[in-house]
Amino acid sequence: LGQWYLTHGKLPEARQAFESAKAADPGFVQADLALASVDQSEHHTDAARQRLLAILATDPKNIPALTMLARIEGDAGNRAESIQRYRAILDIDSTNLFALNNLAYTLALDDPDEALKYAQQAGEIAPDNPFVEDTLGWVYYRKGIYATAVGYLKKAVAKEPTPRREFHLGMSYL
Repeated sequence: LGQWYLTHGKLPEARQAFESAKAADPGFVQADLALASVDQSEHHTDAARQRLLAILATDPKNIPALTMLARIEGDAGNRAESIQRYRAILDIDSTNLFALNNLAYTLALDDPDEALKYAQQAGEIAPDNPFVEDTLGWVYYRKGIYATAVGYLKKAVAKEPTPRREFHLGMSYL
């Protein structure tokens, strides 16, 4: 029920359903994850972070919790913390496409050489994925290899144009 409410944008009702599930079974981790998602949707970042940290305190290898926390930290501008969480995911599952791609994108700003390693791994797993192509293009842009960047970014924009991808492509042309 909570998932249905969440899917339909009824956040207070979703919260109530997940809290009821949590009350019925205090160990129900899926309810905690869902409540963290509701917290995040309602811009209660600290509450979401605390829920996720509580999950990780009992299960440090919980990939959904690590993923949500990495995203929250990245959105909050805590790049070092976000990078740490993506690395933790890759320590558990070295082929996690989401973690590979997002770690590469996050590292591109300060360490494009290391970022390229992760972006290429993501590219091997999902060679035609526009998210991965955008990341590869952005990493090559950050390395100053503009012609290669343009190739990846043109493919990403052709498949799924977004303002960010178009910006990346425009920067590479410049």
